[in-house]
Amino acid sequence: MLVKDNALDLSFNLSDSKAYQTMPMYNYWKGWWAENPRNSVEEVIKLLWEDLINPNDYLEGGFEYWSRVFQDMGSLEWHQDTCEAHYINDDYLIADKSLVYYVEVSYDLCGGVMEVAPYNERLNLEAQCKNALNIDTETIERIRPKENRFVLMDSAQMHRVTRIHKGTRKNLATSIWKNTPQLFKEHENWHRNMESMTKVHWQEKESN
Repeated sequence: MLVKDNALDLSFNLSDSKAYQTMPMYNYWKGWWAENPRNSVEEVIKLLWEDLINPNDYLEGGFEYWSRVFQDMGSLEWHQDTCEAHYINDDYLIADKSLVYYVEVSYDLCGGVMEVAPYNERLNLEAQCKNALNIDTETIERIRPKENRFVLMDSAQMHRVTRIHKGTRKNLATSIWKNTPQLFKEHENWHRNMESMTKVHWQEKESN
């Protein structure tokens, strides 16, 4: 795991960009080695990742990306970073590496801490759920959200976000895949509602 502060020196405010504000729930980009960034979010993804990976390792893959705005008692339970296709079929696919970038953190934030467990096995959904119930809290690493900080980890690392009691926490999350999941070969932008996935037309995909 890698934590880096003052990660980027941007000439624009990502949270104010049309692309960040309108992006669907789950999105995909083939990476800068396959096509140029199409919007401000993909420009930031390139800046975050270009010194962390060798593109030759991901020629058949790319980036899944999404955003999370946590406030008003929001939280996230233990999970691994997977392709959301397992909500509509039996495929439980875990990405290679994941990066969480804190786009904006309010001065009064209370809570919203990322907790990372040592469990990083690439098993199935049933095993993941079972292990989530037996995580040793003495071994958990806790990372406070801080604006312009990123956290890089193995996508199989179990992690969660603690409850927010006050303030707002905005992030940009990305997972890199060595092979593009079938879901994103079919379509790049999706919304999930309970246990169904819906294709989305992202009007602002090519915008700043």
